[in-house]
Amino acid sequence: MPHSVPVSKLMTSPNEWPRIQGDLGVCKTVKLLRIITEDQKLEHGHSPLVMDDNYNLLGFVHLTDLLKSIKPLWEQPGGLDECPDGPPIKDLVVPFVASVNPDDRMLKALDIMMEHKVSMVPVLENGKLVGMLRLSDVFNTVIALLFGDESSDDVAELLKEFHV
Repeated sequence: MPHSVPVSKLMTSPNEWPRIQGDLGVCKTVKLLRIITEDQKLEHGHSPLVMDDNYNLLGFVHLTDLLKSIKPLWEQPGGLDECPDGPPIKDLVVPFVASVNPDDRMLKALDIMMEHKVSMVPVLENGKLVGMLRLSDVFNTVIALLFGDESSDDVAELLKEFHV
């Protein structure tokens, strides 16, 4: 049942998540994100994590805040090529409201997400980041555990009924 699934079974490794040092300027951050995410692109729920000099998690940055910071450059000739580095990215950090441990149950993370209306929670062990848990991972697991696999006939009927 969903209440017994540990967070460690669902979390994404921090190595698969874009991470940025907090002292890096906004323009360099945007350029670096383009490079490090070129193959897989940034997905919803993969907002860049911001770390301090000791690799402790400070929080994350909304992609909209990054775009807002560089918006004036869009209309300039040269764009980001002539981007003044601007404020450090840590000035845009949104701290996480809570965290979970790898051994915590998935439902603890879900409670945090629902209570605070957030879509991701960091997984910390001894204060160090060991993973990230997204709401979509929890949702997919809960639905799979509760409803199991639908037969192909059931799937076809649902898709037909709801015009999907």
